[in-house]
Amino acid sequence: MKPIFCIMAMTAFFLTGCQAARQTIPVSTNPSGAMVYADGAQICISPCSVKLERRSDHLITLLKDGYEQEDVTIVRRFKPDKALRDGIFTGVFKGGNSEEIGPQIAQEIAKEMDKQERSGEAYELRPTILTITLQPKIY
Repeated sequence: MKPIFCIMAMTAFFLTGCQAARQTIPVSTNPSGAMVYADGAQICISPCSVKLERRSDHLITLLKDGYEQEDVTIVRRFKPDKALRDGIFTGVFKGGNSEEIGPQIAQEIAKEMDKQERSGEAYELRPTILTITLQPKIY
């Protein structure tokens, strides 16, 4: 492996260490100017973006005077292909000597996949963009 690639891979590995993986979800409403809440906490006024942890589902609530409240569930989805690919990369990268390489790689793959699941890296939030048309209240 080339030295620069090794340095870049190790830097990326250590920088993402124990932090929870997050995903940015753009939110827009028609009309604009709705208060955007994520899991009950006021975040911004539309149009804006919310940054959510990938470890769990989330509830986005949109409120605007004169309009019905809109609630949208953001659901996490497991991405086994990404988790396995990253696990294999880490397992091969860490490697071992030629007699133990198979079991050692398998162990590293399992550890990496477990780490990704705990941090949320193995998940993607859906929908990835929210575009909501608010309905006027009928009095």
